[in-house]
Amino acid sequence: MKLRPPVLRRLAFTAGAAILALAPTAVLAADAPPPSKVLSRYETAAAGNVVSRDCGYSTKAPNTTNQALWIFCDSAWSGTSSGFWLGVTAAIGSYTPGQVPTTLTEIPTPTAPINAPSNRPPSGLLPVPSGLVLPNGANCQVPGSSYPASWASGVAQQPSGSAKVLLPYADVCVHGGGITTERFGLVEYNPSTNTLSGQKQVFSSTSQLPFQKILGSPIFSGGYLYLFGYICDSQAFGACGSGRVTLARVSATASSWGTGSNYRYWTGSAWSADHNAATSILPGAKPLAVHAEDFGALGKGFVIVEQIDIGGNFRIWRSNSLTGGWSVTRTGTAPCGDQQGLDLCRAYFGHPALSTSSNLLMSYYDPANDHVNVMAVPW
Repeated sequence: MKLRPPVLRRLAFTAGAAILALAPTAVLAADAPPPSKVLSRYETAAAGNVVSRDCGYSTKAPNTTNQALWIFCDSAWSGTSSGFWLGVTAAIGSYTPGQVPTTLTEIPTPTAPINAPSNRPPSGLLPVPSGLVLPNGANCQVPGSSYPASWASGVAQQPSGSAKVLLPYADVCVHGGGITTERFGLVEYNPSTNTLSGQKQVFSSTSQLPFQKILGSPIFSGGYLYLFGYICDSQAFGACGSGRVTLARVSATASSWGTGSNYRYWTGSAWSADHNAATSILPGAKPLAVHAEDFGALGKGFVIVEQIDIGGNFRIWRSNSLTGGWSVTRTGTAPCGDQQGLDLCRAYFGHPALSTSSNLLMSYYDPANDHVNVMAVPW
């Protein structure tokens, strides 16, 4: 099924609470050098087990030393089990900087125990959204014609030793005429208990939201939650000629980030409550898509990966400030193949936990293997 276009630890549950404990089983080879596919135990448990998925975000799992949480987009699987989920799935497992994880455990639908390691297939993490509509106002859920979905747009560990991560997401209606993004929301997730909480619809519309309110790439810094929006204003021959990457922020508390009126947008000189006043933080931006992360722990500052065309080309931007000072420090091309129609190379995401002082590890979707892959990009 082709997807949409555009050192082990065991989770043991005791006394009703989840704790991380060392697995008593033998240590397995958990990683592969890039370029390589990100694999779960389901995929390696039996010959013929296959998972197709088209994007993957990751973050260090809270309060662990070598565990990473992966958030995936639409997933389809076959083999000893078969199915698909049009929305968010997740997996967890060990990682080694500079390597690609190959023994992730697929996370079951909350609130079932994770009990890692496990060879189970993927499951939906976020529920299917309700109340979305087609452009004509009819219900979005039309079997064989259109469907609603919640699509993740990043993941970030919450500050101050929290056991939770924050997931931004968009509620979309996928239909014959395209994709309508009708809501932007945030939800907290605790991987140690496999529970969701604090889900908020921050912005909503019965039609397309403005791009400045379709946010992703969450970064916690200086007491604020920062999020990014983007748009390609001029596109031709599969490349973006010009566009904008905008920045929003809100106080880094759940009581603040759940209310849209609390958000402020960078105008180039100040923060404004008017999203239309937002200006691009990247000079000469050409975004078909962007993803931002904080690589400060590696001494690389803030990093944006910008996809500039459908041919696999990207630019790496770096700055020590989120509001300005951005410059291109590297360009490259993802080694994609078998691009046809709308099934194109996409989803270029940087991964701070996997990266090293020498290489940025970047994931991307390759139509040739219908999978999330990771490559190394020299800084």
